Amino acid sequence: MLVFRAETKMHLFCRYYGQKYPEVDDVVMVNVRSIAEMGAYVHLLEYNNIEGMILLSELSRRRIRSINKLIRVGKTEPVVVIRVDKEKGYIDLSKRRVSPEDVDKCLEKYSKAKAVNSILRHVAELLKYQTDEEFEELYRKTAWLFEEKSKKQSSSYDIFKQAVNDPSLLDECGLDDNTKEVLLGIIRRKLTQQAVKIRADIEVACYGYEGIGAVKKALKAGIACSTEEIPIKINLIAPPLYVMTTQTPERQDGLKGLEVAIEKVRELIVSLGGVFNIQMAPKVVTAMDEAELARQMEKAELENAEIAGDDDQSDMEAEGGNDAGSGEEGAENGEAEEEE
Repeated sequence: MLVFRAETKMHLFCRYYGQKYPEVDDVVMVNVRSIAEMGAYVHLLEYNNIEGMILLSELSRRRIRSINKLIRVGKTEPVVVIRVDKEKGYIDLSKRRVSPEDVDKCLEKYSKAKAVNSILRHVAELLKYQTDEEFEELYRKTAWLFEEKSKKQSSSYDIFKQAVNDPSLLDECGLDDNTKEVLLGIIRRKLTQQAVKIRADIEVACYGYEGIGAVKKALKAGIACSTEEIPIKINLIAPPLYVMTTQTPERQDGLKGLEVAIEKVRELIVSLGGVFNIQMAPKVVTAMDEAELARQMEKAELENAEIAGDDDQSDMEAEGGNDAGSGEEGAENGEAEEEE
């Protein structure tokens, strides 16, 4: 049973990482607060909003014609640390020295650290921590503990994520039972992944001797790439266009899975004398995309129903409950035919 000490939310603050200041060459996320003659004053979001400065000479490699085109108040972006005076609290930063690779890494690190902060802040609010020192102690026992062991900022996010299925990972934190249970509950609520739907549109046809048989074999080869984690379906939109979909919590694995299945379909249909084309490469689809797909399939179904004498070209049930449309004249309902 969870026991909360109060429900009132406290405005608590704590830096994301154990060290109070960043090191030279660290790429950090900042928010621009003001622009002066010497440069831009910013807050370092990962370090409890301590102040830093981007000198004018560090804004761009090119000649500066308009500072407002390079940086503006309120904008959040990654910059690199070039000088740190821990005694005086001065931090000099550079925008022009940040590479595209630095940007990607910083965004990933920051988003993970921000997620961890949200989890721990919620714990602190539910347990009614009264001071920033209490909040910092929670950080010290959890996130900073894991990051000190791994020597990598934001690595606590990955530990929290693993704790969804293996709560024993939190045993070394030295938390009392109530705090641990509250923390685990929030981790499970915030980090349990939601499945995303991934889709690709492909054109598959065979006008040679193999005909519909070749199409069926190729589509079944794509479906055969399914796994328990990445189930693949193929549905007919309108000959020769098919939609290949999967749902999985792991976005990158899902995209890769569809790419592999598409390649299997391509290899087989081409080897049998057919034609193949990718109309839309694998991508995560939105609710709007799904609505449009449903509309297209409904329209195709109505058009097919109006053609007298044509066989019904509805989705074929493949092994394991997956669908594969035929898309060629003479296709039959039901499971894709095996070669005689």
